[in-house]
Formats: sequence, structure tokens, C-alpha cells
Amino acid sequence: MLPYPGFARFNKPYSQVTQWSGKEMKALRRVIVPVLTATLLNPSASQRIPFTEALLCVKNLVYFNLMAQYRYHTEATIEYMGNYLKQLHRHKDVFSWFQASKSTKKVSEALKKQLTLDKLKEWESDPAWNNHSVAAKRRHVDEDKTQIESEITQHLVDE
Repeated sequence: MLPYPGFARFNKPYSQVTQWSGKEMKALRRVIVPVLTATLLNPSASQRIPFTEALLCVKNLVYFNLMAQYRYHTEATIEYMGNYLKQLHRHKDVFSWFQASKSTKKVSEALKKQLTLDKLKEWESDPAWNNHSVAAKRRHVDEDKTQIESEITQHLVDE
């Protein structure tokens, strides 16, 4: 992002930050919801619900964090914070597959390799495979990749 008054640019990419300073957290709060909204724009039909869930989760986290910064709280602000937390917990499951343990991730990677190899063997053993057009092959491969990703995601959610 280009700099503008009141916004401090990050010194490192998001994935390389190990500890956030207060200044960085403040800057992140200002951009995270608009950035996610722009990133998750125009989802496919299958992506619409998870994208909406992710936006609602992050929005409620930001709102809770902003309210927590108040110096003084009234019954109303505490109630607002409670509602933001309830909504955060209601929508947080969309991120659950990112928190898989190392062993679960390892098993998922092995499962993905096995499923991919199985599909490859299936294509090679199909005598009609070579008669398909390039577009038909690509469409079939894309469908199989989507199916594999769905199975991996389900495995991660289950574990």
C-alpha cells in the first residue's frame, strides 16, 4: 500500500512478522477488513459462504479489539464487546483447517500425494484418455483437483 497520513507501512511481509508492535497492530486494524474484502471479492458459488464467514470473523475481531482499547467501559461497551466475541466465535470455524497439528498436516500431505497418484494411474489406465482433447483433459484434471482438495479439507476439519 502507498503511504498516507496516519498509516505506517509494514517493514516485513505479514508471514514473516513474529511479534507485532502496537504501531503495527494499529496499522493492521486499519487495513485488514478492506484488504480482505478486496481479496475475497467475486467469490464462486462454493466460496461465497466461507468468504462471508471469514469477513464476519475478522470484522468482529477488529471491532472487539477497537473497543478493548477504550480507557473506560460502561455496561453498554461491555455488552458490545460480548456481542463481538459471540459473533467472532460463531464464525471462527472457517479458519479451523489452518490450525492443524504438524502430524495432521503430514498425514494430509501424504493423503494428497496418494490421491494424486491414484488419479494419475486412473488416467493412464483409461484407454480413451489419449483421445480426449486438451481442453477436455484440462477440465477433467481441474475437476479431480477440486475433488482432492475437498477431501483434504474434509480430512483437516475432521482431524
